Amino acid sequence: MSPTRRQFLKWGGVGLGALAGVGVAGRAVLIPPSPSAELASTQDLAIRLFEMLGEDERAEGVFDYEHPLRQYHNRGVDTGGGWAFFLPRETRQVLVDLVHSALSGDGRKRLPNQFFLNWPGVHVTRLAMLGDPRRPPYQVLVTGPHLNLRIGGRSREGVAFGGPQVYGDQRGNGKLGLPGNAYRGQLELGQQLFARLSTAERKLARRAKAPVQVAIELQGRRGVFDGIAVADLARDKREAARELVASILDTYAPGDVAYAWQCIDHNGGVDALHLADYAEDHEGGRNFGDGPSQIFRLEGPAAVFHYRGEPHLHALFNVAMDGEQPLSVGEVVGENPSARDRDGVKALFEHILLSETGADLAYYHAASVAGRLRAGTIRTGDLYNLESWRERVSLVEVKGSGLSAGLVAALQARGDALQSRNTYRIATTSYVAEKLAGEWLGAVSSESTGAMLRDVAIAHLQAHGFPPPA
Repeated sequence: MSPTRRQFLKWGGVGLGALAGVGVAGRAVLIPPSPSAELASTQDLAIRLFEMLGEDERAEGVFDYEHPLRQYHNRGVDTGGGWAFFLPRETRQVLVDLVHSALSGDGRKRLPNQFFLNWPGVHVTRLAMLGDPRRPPYQVLVTGPHLNLRIGGRSREGVAFGGPQVYGDQRGNGKLGLPGNAYRGQLELGQQLFARLSTAERKLARRAKAPVQVAIELQGRRGVFDGIAVADLARDKREAARELVASILDTYAPGDVAYAWQCIDHNGGVDALHLADYAEDHEGGRNFGDGPSQIFRLEGPAAVFHYRGEPHLHALFNVAMDGEQPLSVGEVVGENPSARDRDGVKALFEHILLSETGADLAYYHAASVAGRLRAGTIRTGDLYNLESWRERVSLVEVKGSGLSAGLVAALQARGDALQSRNTYRIATTSYVAEKLAGEWLGAVSSESTGAMLRDVAIAHLQAHGFPPPA
């Protein structure tokens, strides 16, 4: 079973203490290799790594280039593949070198020193290789706490870095200004830019609540973007916006960054982006009011940068040459008749849960909706992203007298009278069943967990097609 993000947070603290208590031999096992003094090219290292993997390691960590995992991203948890810790040390050495080859000089000082990576390094990551680096295109995914690192350059579809990049750091957790954070300089540049805006510009840029952080799918020319158009700002402010984008890209290897800039400039440059900051995170918590925000977003037709500095840092970005052709990988699922926003996605998952389980009611938590679903041809990779938490389907039972107010309202909305003595079967996700049942479902008397919701959704939609929007 894959560790959850919460387990990673727990293990990080336990591991630091454990390291202090082991001998020299134990530390040699726990501490990852250091990067070599001289690094080979990224492709040479990827080939070497690919050829070093044994049969069992390939079975767990090597996928076809068209596997939907190539499209998947999250806020920084493992995405799949084999655990790097269990690779032979010689193989881990090549992996460490490969990671460093994908970073800039400054990036090598920052990313490997993120809070959860700074002593265990690649040992807390998973490795997935998509395609064969001897016959490009290929992509290497190194994923773990606060890290979805893509290595291998642009994708076959023309997406910079091969797809969305994710990084983050826990330092400064819950504190204004993120003191000690590896990426604090980026936050400062963002706050300085917003501080330079006029009162009228700040009013246009400020939004009350941030969108969910993983919603970084490209919207194309017909997209609707938060905030103020960078093109409407004075020259010095436009240059400051470009400097902010440059600071985010600066973590990665110069060749990959150069292509990202080609994509941005092809689509109108930073001037084509909109700039927004947010008074409150999408999950709630502290409200910054009129003070400097720690959450900002730059977005345009073919690029989006989401910087979440509350309570700590999660940064996600996605850049492509053609925003009209977003990354969409894997088998065709079906034709979605119209775009679906948060409520539409919630309704879609509830429809699938209800249909596939035969339950009396279904509930998908609105805060778990990971983004929009565009209209048109949908592939398996789109569903991997839409249900990016990798939840499992859960069935719970609740007496009618113990149903939550929301589920009672759902019954009434479809014309059913509440039967207080009846036991209702409710289809939901494992997260809701385990963490939120009392608040959103009611007094649960039993629970069972099944397949991953994304797999259930793919099978259902391939068999039955997309329902009309609610």
